[in-house]
Amino acid sequence: MDRVEEAARAADVLDLVENLPHGWDSIVFKGYERGVQLSGGRWQKLGTARTLYRSAPFLLVDEPTSALDPHAEIAAFQRLWSLAEDGHAVVLVTHRLAATAEADHIYVLDHGVVAEQGTHGELMNTSGRPYRQMYEAQAAQYGLDLPAGSRIPTPRSGTDQHKETR
Repeated sequence: MDRVEEAARAADVLDLVENLPHGWDSIVFKGYERGVQLSGGRWQKLGTARTLYRSAPFLLVDEPTSALDPHAEIAAFQRLWSLAEDGHAVVLVTHRLAATAEADHIYVLDHGVVAEQGTHGELMNTSGRPYRQMYEAQAAQYGLDLPAGSRIPTPRSGTDQHKETR
């Protein structure tokens, strides 16, 4: 139970679980006796806790922050990248390209086919290619005018050294 609580604490859901009507004995699905419905963001945090508990050497996460607010999203990506720094291989499937700037390698899919691949810097240095176009389109939503090769600041910006373990 100590490992379960530590994983819940690290995923920022310990208080949530302990404050459910039946605590750790709650059923998180409405419709059952004692069932509780959670928001999408809370489900994602529970998923993160399950991942942390398992200490999996390989993580495949698909849009892990889609239901989170911006502050929770930043914290979630910090936790995800810290797992990568601890030697876990992380495969991130996302449309939120600010998160990809810290990846060791990026594959851009177009209708299920790899359209381009490389690091963030390499992909930003190719004019008119899908990754750069998508990245700049997302930056434009925030009124950012990015010069070629630039990146939106992320919690890990400034750390251009990547470890081979990711």
